[in-house]
Amino acid sequence: MNLVRISVSALLITATTACIGLSNASTTNNQGDYRVITFKDCKKVSESPLNNEQIAAYLELEREQVKLEALEQPINDIELQVTEYSEQIEAITEEAVVEDENHLRINKSLLKEQDKLAKELNKLMAAHDADFKALEQQAKLIEHAAKQFDKTMKPLMEQGESTHLQILAPGEEEKLECFYTI
Repeated sequence: MNLVRISVSALLITATTACIGLSNASTTNNQGDYRVITFKDCKKVSESPLNNEQIAAYLELEREQVKLEALEQPINDIELQVTEYSEQIEAITEEAVVEDENHLRINKSLLKEQDKLAKELNKLMAAHDADFKALEQQAKLIEHAAKQFDKTMKPLMEQGESTHLQILAPGEEEKLECFYTI
């Protein structure tokens, strides 16, 4: 189902960016205060300021993440409805087709009910088609921003053979967990 593919994509992208430890810091702060802490096996290896290219990539990724979260809301709003329709359709399917050793029984009235629910689900999905397309487009933008961010951070990671990093915005305190694997 298209919703599942997009939702899984969106969740993976959201999880990836959330692991970076994105903050809600204002972009008007002194950019020189952005720092990165690198870790290997969750042990701190180094801490250094981000350069302008890294800061720009980080802030772009953060902006795209905010846009993605806003676009996910309409999808989140219908998620329960989609789940309910799917569960109802599955339950009817199990009741509509009964098979034993000698017989196969099909309840046509239940199949009609199943078809009606499937059509309602399709209508719901079609009504949100623009939301799915916008989310899919934003997923591509955030993927591009994430690749740019990875590209700017890769040399830092390779330098100390680090396996994780933590980005800290101006005034943000170090967190005790490891966050992002490149």
